[in-house]
Amino acid sequence: MTKTGLKEAPETTMPVDPGPFDCMPDLLAAAKVAPVVRIPYLGRHAWVVCDPELVKAALTHPQLAKDVTLVPDFMRRPGLMVGSQPDPDYARAMIMSDGENHARIRRMHAPVLSPRNTERWGERVGVKVDGFLDELAESAAGSHAEVNVVTDYTHRIPLAFISEMLGLPPEAQRQLRGITDVMLYSCDYPARKEAVGALYGAVEGWVREPGPLNDGVITGLLASSDGPEAAVTEGEVIVWTLGMIITGYETTGSLISASLYEALRRPPEERPHTEDEIRTWVEETLRVHPPFPHPTWRFALTDIDLGGYLIPRGAPVQVSIAAANRDSDEGADSFDARRQGKGHLSFGLGTHYCIGASLVRLEAQIAVRGFLRRFPRARLSTAGAVEWESEWMIRRLAVLPATLL
Repeated sequence: MTKTGLKEAPETTMPVDPGPFDCMPDLLAAAKVAPVVRIPYLGRHAWVVCDPELVKAALTHPQLAKDVTLVPDFMRRPGLMVGSQPDPDYARAMIMSDGENHARIRRMHAPVLSPRNTERWGERVGVKVDGFLDELAESAAGSHAEVNVVTDYTHRIPLAFISEMLGLPPEAQRQLRGITDVMLYSCDYPARKEAVGALYGAVEGWVREPGPLNDGVITGLLASSDGPEAAVTEGEVIVWTLGMIITGYETTGSLISASLYEALRRPPEERPHTEDEIRTWVEETLRVHPPFPHPTWRFALTDIDLGGYLIPRGAPVQVSIAAANRDSDEGADSFDARRQGKGHLSFGLGTHYCIGASLVRLEAQIAVRGFLRRFPRARLSTAGAVEWESEWMIRRLAVLPATLL
């Protein structure tokens, strides 16, 4: 017991450094230790909330804040927390802000992600999906083609779409793929630091010299940054664009990959076919395979009693979406289409609920539907193995080998 009479969260471990492995079994094992645990992190500790009801409480707790100014110095490690890199006076990211700052940023993003725009974006996603499927079909002509669905299909879709949405030049796609792979999944922290700088530099270049850009979100935001009545600053355009690239590309690609993984490992008759089946299949994938098993940081504004456990003032806190999405007796391999993903928290809860959730869902549904209808007899390859790469906060398939029959 602590001096406050509350229990101290027991210490356990999670894989905090990225590598070529699946973190999910370790995350679920750690969550079984206690409803709230501490893990060694950067020479200190981070607190992780694991119990589903306590996760809901933490996601909406008024004393667990997300403002960038609360990030302790020991966590301001270059290349580690992209959202905490800029000075708050320069710009705040949506996921690292609270109160009026957060509300204002959401208001500025809302028109881009309106229902009308989401429908229009969906049409563009459909065009890109058809094009990539044509390329896969051509490569498979006359043979049982072996493909890596991740690199040949699933991650190409959101990367091409977010690039078009932002108005980026065509050559930006290859540049972004190389940078984000290192920034998110490399265990070489100097390389990650360099990649973060490269991403900032690329976006800064597009924003400050927008001549090569097509009309899109960046030019729209820049139009709001001109004149004495400017609604946004140039720095905000840069930081907000960075956030859209990371969340709009990497997490969406991971969701599409995991959805197709669960389909391809089953016989065709057990896969989704109708629109409703595809929709609920994607939801179940979100439940079992959240791209961010631990999404974003929160910081305790005061000593907090959470389920009888002490979270001390100033503590960095994560919530385990991976654990909260499952029943206590479920293991890592627990996909069940009959559950339809009901009750998952993969997009968060409360004021920080993911503003792009509808668009992410739509992209995934279009991509899954297109692939399964074009290649109804595709199956996992017997010549190669499925490979994951992950750490405690982010997880994706790196290799999804399939035979396109």
